[in-house]
Amino acid sequence: MGKILVPIDGSPNSVRGLEKAIELARKTDSSITLLHVAMLPPIHVVGHPLDKVKRSLAKKAHKFIKDAEDRCINENIQSTTKLIYGSDPPYDIEQFARKYKHDMIVIGAKGKSTLKRLFLGSVSNYLVQTTKTPVTVIK
Repeated sequence: MGKILVPIDGSPNSVRGLEKAIELARKTDSSITLLHVAMLPPIHVVGHPLDKVKRSLAKKAHKFIKDAEDRCINENIQSTTKLIYGSDPPYDIEQFARKYKHDMIVIGAKGKSTLKRLFLGSVSNYLVQTTKTPVTVIK
């Protein structure tokens, strides 16, 4: 298969997505890219310099990113990790998958943004509807 993109946000559903991706990677001799999109607040809301906001977001994500990396290492799956900053995770994930030519996206059915999902639809639904990259949604 090649390259599997796994968006992670620390939620139990993103962990289930990672577990399935590890299983698929093992069966197909593929590598995994762990992707976290840190949501930047609108500039007018931020009372701190942007680099300070980014450091804070990275610090908050460090534990679950490290846990995801350790899962891959423990399963002898080649992986890379990417932390990007954005304002629209579904779009950012789609663009990342396209730019780096991933063969598949494996994503948990629901992440942390329940309120946003209620009004805008889920990240996984957006990806299934818009990306040309095959998407496997794990419930």
